[in-house]
Amino acid sequence: MTHFSYLVVIAFIALCALGVNFGFHLQIGKYWRELLQTVLAILAIYLSWDTWAIAKKSWFFDHHQIVNVDVLPKVPLEELLFFLVVPVMTVLTYKALLKLTKWKSPGESQ
Repeated sequence: MTHFSYLVVIAFIALCALGVNFGFHLQIGKYWRELLQTVLAILAIYLSWDTWAIAKKSWFFDHHQIVNVDVLPKVPLEELLFFLVVPVMTVLTYKALLKLTKWKSPGESQ
């Protein structure tokens, strides 16, 4: 069962994102552009870095804690999910904090 360890952490973060979304009534669909831009930037930068670092043998994944399904050469599914879920959680947390503090987002009309 330890091969699900990384997936369990990602699932917990995803559940927290859902909790933030519904708890603060954020309506995640309203932020699809920001979410898409954030996720695409993260994927481009970090999947490239991961692929390079794994090829150079300076980065690796514990195969006892992952399901061993690669989405890119030697980049596991869990890493892709991490780079999808964490940016979404970050944007939702940012939006929740803006709502909580009643501050305006940069570029938002006063």
